[in-house]
Amino acid sequence: PERMEAAAPALADLRFDMELQVSKLSRLSRSLSSLIFGVRLVPVNQVFQRFPRVIQELGRKLGKEIKLQVVNGDAELDKFIVEAIADPMTHLIRNAADHGIETAEERVRNGKPPQGTVRLNSYVRANFVYIEISDDGKGIDGDRVLAKAIEKGIVPAEKAPSFTDAQKLSLIFAPGFSTAEQVTDISGRGVGMDVVKTNIESLQGEVN
Repeated sequence: PERMEAAAPALADLRFDMELQVSKLSRLSRSLSSLIFGVRLVPVNQVFQRFPRVIQELGRKLGKEIKLQVVNGDAELDKFIVEAIADPMTHLIRNAADHGIETAEERVRNGKPPQGTVRLNSYVRANFVYIEISDDGKGIDGDRVLAKAIEKGIVPAEKAPSFTDAQKLSLIFAPGFSTAEQVTDISGRGVGMDVVKTNIESLQGEVN
């Protein structure tokens, strides 16, 4: 009994030392993980920098006057994700230039400056990084989108009356969907927006 009583404090001390070492190792591990993660973070505007040339080429091919405006781009993401979003962003910019921005003549008739603008922005809110691609073009005609989806067999005609405005717009992400009247190297092939959705979701992101 005396030996057991003597051993008890020793075991307690040993347990305390082990817990202390485990705590130190845990803090070191967290610190190392933070350091590694910080090294992998890069500004989102790193991918923005490749798009001025894309816009220039699109304007030339489409016969439109288009400029690119980068508003912020200060948000940071993992380097892998920044590289992975380059292709989806290219699809969205091509879509904005082709379907959103009007010709200079059409813009002037509608009281707009002849040059259209595609705008890129990124920012952090709560625990999310937001990347916005917008344009000052004619917007998306939800009823036309729905009509095209019915025409292509994506949506049954009898379901059309129940579609909300948001649901109409979401149809642009359906596989095989396109509003282009002619197939070109920019649009009309029915691929692009569905690929954007798939790629962004594979990165645990959302697109709308």
